[in-house]
Amino acid sequence: MAEDALKEVRVFRPKSLGGTLRLFTRNPGALLYAGGTEIARQAQMGSGRPLNLPQKVIYLGNVQELNRISRGQRYLDIGSVLDLSRILSIGRNVLPPVLFETLSKIATPGIRNLATLGGNISLRACRGDSLPALSVIDTQLELRTAGSTRWVEVGEFFGRGNLPDLRPGEILTRIRVPLEEWDFAVTRKVHGGSGFATTLSFAGVARFPKGSLETLHFCLGGLETPVFRMPVLEERLKSANLPMPARLIDTLSRELGDALTDQVADNPKGRYRAATSLRLFRSFLEKINIRSLDLL
Repeated sequence: MAEDALKEVRVFRPKSLGGTLRLFTRNPGALLYAGGTEIARQAQMGSGRPLNLPQKVIYLGNVQELNRISRGQRYLDIGSVLDLSRILSIGRNVLPPVLFETLSKIATPGIRNLATLGGNISLRACRGDSLPALSVIDTQLELRTAGSTRWVEVGEFFGRGNLPDLRPGEILTRIRVPLEEWDFAVTRKVHGGSGFATTLSFAGVARFPKGSLETLHFCLGGLETPVFRMPVLEERLKSANLPMPARLIDTLSRELGDALTDQVADNPKGRYRAATSLRLFRSFLEKINIRSLDLL
């Protein structure tokens, strides 16, 4: 029976983006496949049982438009099926440091040779580690169907149930990364440890050219939403003098703590994640203070 089920799976290998989009429109239940790391993970978890694949699979690896990187004056456009290793090969002098550091810490080199950035963003079973870093630098995602194109911010990509909010026939095709200079960037990933399976991630960037904060962004991943930002706090920190006084950090931390009550469950796991999130946020602000003193 298992062999018969596997023989029924039909794999399409389109070579053009237009052909891919038309094919997906005609086969909305098809599985989009590129690096295949999530399929491999499911196979390992299945203890040798056959994969429950749909009857139709669309392989995206041969679509040239999805395998390109182009650099302009303000943006870096990355095709959604480029593997992480190839993206990292661009180098830390081109990729924003917060994104370079994040991608370089994902899994192992062998997996990075397969895993795609589009797949990491779109994962359903677990949240991709790239999301906080992409969010803090205001990355845009291009979503296309056979007849339309739209751009959304990373945080707007997720809808009901925190799943990718894709319209019928829509595919993530490009990731547009702004090429802005930042004076400070940090990315952290904290494993839950014994009894806490969830991984918490943090990314933050700041610009302070003249002794005061011009711009600050921070984002948490691993909470109830795929990406969690607080634009109100980010806005309040604009033009703040550096180093920031301890009372300001305390006030902002309390406000973040209040906001996190809606983002975590009222149980030991949720309280752990909230407390860890606050520590990462305070550490980020304190490191900005240290960095600003070094630049004096």
